[in-house]
Amino acid sequence: MRPALRLLAHACLLVALLAACGERSTPSGEPSPTPPTSPTAPTAPAAGLVLQGDPESAAGATWTYRATVDGVVYDLKGVLFKPRGAGPFPAVVVSHGYGGSAATYSRGIAVEMVRWGLVAIATDYTHAAVPSGAPGTSADPGASTANVQRAHRTYELLRSLGYVDMRRVAAHGHSMGAFVTAALLAAYPADFRAASHTAGGVRVATFDGAAPTEAQAATIRTPYQLHHGDRDAVVLLAADQRLASVLTASGTTHELQVYPGADHDDVARSAAMLERVRAWYGRWGMF
Repeated sequence: MRPALRLLAHACLLVALLAACGERSTPSGEPSPTPPTSPTAPTAPAAGLVLQGDPESAAGATWTYRATVDGVVYDLKGVLFKPRGAGPFPAVVVSHGYGGSAATYSRGIAVEMVRWGLVAIATDYTHAAVPSGAPGTSADPGASTANVQRAHRTYELLRSLGYVDMRRVAAHGHSMGAFVTAALLAAYPADFRAASHTAGGVRVATFDGAAPTEAQAATIRTPYQLHHGDRDAVVLLAADQRLASVLTASGTTHELQVYPGADHDDVARSAAMLERVRAWYGRWGMF
């Protein structure tokens, strides 16, 4: 063979071998992996979303969202905080408890978490101090279908912003907002990188209606950090202990942090809790 032709043949063989090495076989019965999409590319414009204020400011921005999606009418309002810069940034959906709101509890948590480099978004739920919006009414508190719809639509709004890495989104809530968080993770197990809550859990004999069921919790796959005061008389520690048992049985990575002498609201904004949550998020690749 002439030297030039021999060199060309060797080059073609090398290209073929490299191409073969670049392929990965998929085990029988498993779907082929889907190529990842851009983490910040919105799937569609968020028609109906109106922002007021600057999410990079100390006060953050407020927002309203009115639209009908898949037959569900949404009438939501909330707050949005963003680190300075272009991103893409990780994000967190923050959920308030009974009698709270996005403008009170959730804003306080968002102010802290934005310092960690997170975009923080929150909406009002049916158990807010002044119930409003849609879907749902005050008769649908906590882990109701209506509140899960509100929470996940809020998650989807992050996608439309253009500066959120949707592969790094967490969820955090307190009390009835913790119930929403658990139900949200159960309904959408692939959407969240990490999660945390305070004063939550699953239904127990002394507190049932607004909390998620054990069957719901058994479908959670997100690494989940639970925080609870041992003197909580509103949502008993037993509710989170039971949730931890369900997560253990299902093989879901989790931690239950118990705070001696702390009651229902002591842990909600605890500096120790926030430090542990930040470390948990870091452990699971949020930062």
